[in-house]
Amino acid sequence: MDYSYLDSDEKIASAVALFDDKERIAVDFEGEFNLHVYGEHLCLIQIFDGKRYYLIDPRSSSVTAKGLDTFFSSPVQKLWFDCQSDALLVYKAYGLKIANIFDVRVLAEALGFHGNLKALEEEYLGIKTEINKKKNQQANWLKRPIPEEQISYALEDVAHLMELKDVLLPLIKQNKLEKQAESAMRKATAVKKPLPGWTRVSGWKRLSKEEKVYAKHIYIARDKIAKRFNVPASRVMDKHMIATLAKNRPASESSLSVVLEKENPRFRALLVPSIWNSIRSASEELNHIRAER
Repeated sequence: MDYSYLDSDEKIASAVALFDDKERIAVDFEGEFNLHVYGEHLCLIQIFDGKRYYLIDPRSSSVTAKGLDTFFSSPVQKLWFDCQSDALLVYKAYGLKIANIFDVRVLAEALGFHGNLKALEEEYLGIKTEINKKKNQQANWLKRPIPEEQISYALEDVAHLMELKDVLLPLIKQNKLEKQAESAMRKATAVKKPLPGWTRVSGWKRLSKEEKVYAKHIYIARDKIAKRFNVPASRVMDKHMIATLAKNRPASESSLSVVLEKENPRFRALLVPSIWNSIRSASEELNHIRAER
C-alpha cells in the first residue's frame, strides 16, 4: 500500500489541511501496552481519507503533543472501530481529547454483532484477510523502522471502515435502531476519567475493602520496580499474585520470600523487601482509618 509518512508537526499540519475538505477519514492506533516495556505508549496513527493512506509517527522527535493535537482536534469526522481504549490512551499520555469520533463498532453491536473488526468485514463486506493478526498485535510497535509487514497490517485496519459505515447505517435505519445507536455512540465516544491501575488487577472486585488497600500498595510497589527497569510489570511479579497477597498476607518478610520464590530472579532481591514494606504501609493506613472512625 502506498502511504504518506508524517513524522513532523509540519507534515501533520499539511495533511490536516487536506482533511478539512473531507467529509470523513478512517483512523486507528497501534500502541504498546506493557508488553515489551513499562507503561502505555502511542506508537502509530494510521489514517485513510478514501483515496490515500497516512501514517503519523508519534515516536518521532519532530512530533510534539501540539502537533498531535492539530490532528486530534480537527473537525473532520473520524471513523473508528472501538475507540474507547484509543481515546483513553491519548488522554492519559497527552491530556488531549479527540474531536468528532464515529465508532463503527456501535452500529455493529446495535445490530447484534459482537465480533472483532476482521470478522465484521467478513460478515458484511465478504472480505477475508490472510494477515497474521496475533503476530502483529504482539509485535513491538516502538521499534523503528517499522517493518513493512506491520505497516500493511496497520493500514488494513482503516481500509474498510468507510464501507462498513455505509453498509451498517442503512441497516440501523431499516431496523429502527437510530435512538439506541445514538445513545450508545454518546457513551462510546465520551472521554472517561482514567481509573487507577490497581483497580484493574485480577480479582479486584472480589476483594474486601481492607484487601483493596493492601492490593493498592502491593500494586504500587511492583509498579515502581517495573518503571525503574523499564519492563512490563508482569515480568516483575505475576499479576495474579497481587490479589493473592492482598487476601493472604504473609506474617513475615521471610515467609513472603517463600511465597515469591518462583518470581523472576532478576527482581526478587528488590521485590521481597519492597512488597513487605508495602504490606506494612497498607496496615498503617488501615490502622489510621480505624483510629479516625
